[in-house]
Amino acid sequence: MIRNAVIASATALCAFLTAAPPATGAPGPSDGWQRVGSGVLGGVSGIALVEGAPVGEGLADAVVVRGNKGDHESRVAALRLRPGQAPAVAELPWLGVLPADLEALDVVPGHPGHYIAVTGGGDAYHIVVADGLVTVRGGPVALPGRHDGDGYGSFALHRDRSGRTFAVWATRGRGPREAVVSASSVRVGARGPEFGTVTARQELAVPFPNEDEVRHVSDLKVLADGTVMVSSASDPSADDGPFASAVYDAGRLTVNAAHDAVLRVKPKDDLVPFALFTKRDNRKIEAIAFAPGSRAVWGTDDENDGGSVKFDAVGR
Repeated sequence: MIRNAVIASATALCAFLTAAPPATGAPGPSDGWQRVGSGVLGGVSGIALVEGAPVGEGLADAVVVRGNKGDHESRVAALRLRPGQAPAVAELPWLGVLPADLEALDVVPGHPGHYIAVTGGGDAYHIVVADGLVTVRGGPVALPGRHDGDGYGSFALHRDRSGRTFAVWATRGRGPREAVVSASSVRVGARGPEFGTVTARQELAVPFPNEDEVRHVSDLKVLADGTVMVSSASDPSADDGPFASAVYDAGRLTVNAAHDAVLRVKPKDDLVPFALFTKRDNRKIEAIAFAPGSRAVWGTDDENDGGSVKFDAVGR
């Protein structure tokens, strides 16, 4: 049944995207970045690959969230990425009350078309993407341990070998204030995500970027083996940048004998970037996704320069 649902969901989304107009721009610039949104409303603040859809060199179907706040501004878009072609981008209508500032997204393991989207203020939404629409299951649920003034830009779901699902998320941190990475068990049902007790919480600071109001964690994902990957980005609070970013293997998520999540986050001096983009590159990575075969997709929110994605190889 699950396999059939995977195929049906992937097929429906691919069919929908086939009819979508291509994004403006060339099939692929020489640096590999492909624009998937224009201007300050077109940034990519979170990304998840469509479960069951094929992934290859320059090939993926994805869902992205945009950190917009206005009543008539897009919150979710579907992407169809194909080698040698401009991205096909479809902005998806959101049914119901619009959330403000969606900043992170991940797929619910084993449930094609189901995602958890998280706002910058720490509200988590269980959304379903189907038939070109976004619907919400239940109401928004606050991340455990959320405090006023916290800023969030990351969220990941990980299913271990026993079939249990765990959530990992982090505050952004800012400059000398380190990010705080947390983990708990989670169940995703009709009423939205139901988080367990937070059993792991660790601070994280990155060595680069090291200036211009660095956000130590701008996104986060957990690989199949429990490796915790994070992106970091500098934002000088200027809509034209220049921005800088990096992606790190930041540690590991494991599960102990009591079935509790355990985090082992690397100290700052032990972090070495898998990918690094300087101010000359001028990219603010706020979204990362990974697929089997050491393939990765980065997504940016480059403010006035819109949003772009890029395929990359992550050696393990």
